[in-house]
Amino acid sequence: MEQVKVLRQLYALYQTKGIGAKSARALVNFFGNIAAVFEFDKMPDGQDQNPKLMALRAGIKQFIATSDCESSAQKEKDFIERNKIKLIELGSEDYPALLSECCDAPLAIMVRGSLPTSPFWISVVGTRRASVQGLDFCRSIIRELAPLNPVIVSGLAKGIDYCAHQTALELGLPTVACLAHGLNQIYPKEHYSVAQQIEKHGALLTEFWSQSPFHASNFLQRNRIIAGLSHVTLVIESADKGGSLITAKFANDYNREVFAVPGNPYQRTHQGCNQLIKDHQAHMVTETADIVRIMGWSHCHSESKFNVDIDSTQRAILKSVHLKPYIHKDELSRVLNLNAGMIQGALLQLELLGLLLTQSGCCVLSNRGVRALD
Repeated sequence: MEQVKVLRQLYALYQTKGIGAKSARALVNFFGNIAAVFEFDKMPDGQDQNPKLMALRAGIKQFIATSDCESSAQKEKDFIERNKIKLIELGSEDYPALLSECCDAPLAIMVRGSLPTSPFWISVVGTRRASVQGLDFCRSIIRELAPLNPVIVSGLAKGIDYCAHQTALELGLPTVACLAHGLNQIYPKEHYSVAQQIEKHGALLTEFWSQSPFHASNFLQRNRIIAGLSHVTLVIESADKGGSLITAKFANDYNREVFAVPGNPYQRTHQGCNQLIKDHQAHMVTETADIVRIMGWSHCHSESKFNVDIDSTQRAILKSVHLKPYIHKDELSRVLNLNAGMIQGALLQLELLGLLLTQSGCCVLSNRGVRALD
């Protein structure tokens, strides 16, 4: 079908008062396809069995007669062609299979880049104010899942989202960023460069037009796509309210598997994950093997056992930090009777090996660091 005609119909469906994602999908299912919704002179069999949908159809007809559908569709078509964007309709063979199963799946998505093909799709979400340990866990679990060549899906926000995309890119894994706005912008602006890399090694995906206003409610709509695209939604650090929990709810509603990382009950950024586990809305995950086992995935190795080349000084540092997390490097120097230069050099090497993390001069072991002591 001519693209501008499709865009005109999509515009009418989403702009008509009273029609949302679910009702738009219900209209298409009832009439058979998007085009049939707009064949106003044809009445399908059984139309009297759903007066609500017939009323919505009448509203669409009235909206078209009084709106700027044609000019809006032409503007969007020009934008799509100018920026080499793919418009993928629901029902197309290019439309993501898992997303198409959702009752409120978008009737069309816009994509920059290429949607990856993989039997393993994992959505990784979490707080924008991620801790050092949360970021380390995010990197660690993606690194250990890498042999599966999974598609890492997230929302390009600060914190856990950014870490998930960046780790996937560093490992050469495909990644998809779901946006809460049109492809005419990137939010936040400081993530523009990573968005460019995602486009080269995966895709930027949205249901929003370039002309769509940027509302806070867009993030809720975006979150359902993050959940709908994937077999697994992994929540790494979340407060008791927020977008990550909404994404988890969508995933549960779609009968997908949800995993959450437990944490200190006294820290706000762990309360959401702990509650998901407590309410049996998520599997507890403390290591990659939990996901692999529950999902029945194979060909994935864990780093629970590995050889690491460290000297006696570096091992002594790991043991001291393990006994006293967040110990300051100056205190380490005193405890181990090492001068500042030796401590600094050893800490740098341990960080490069991914065994230790430092924040404001304080040290804590990474997941790999803990395993190195086993």
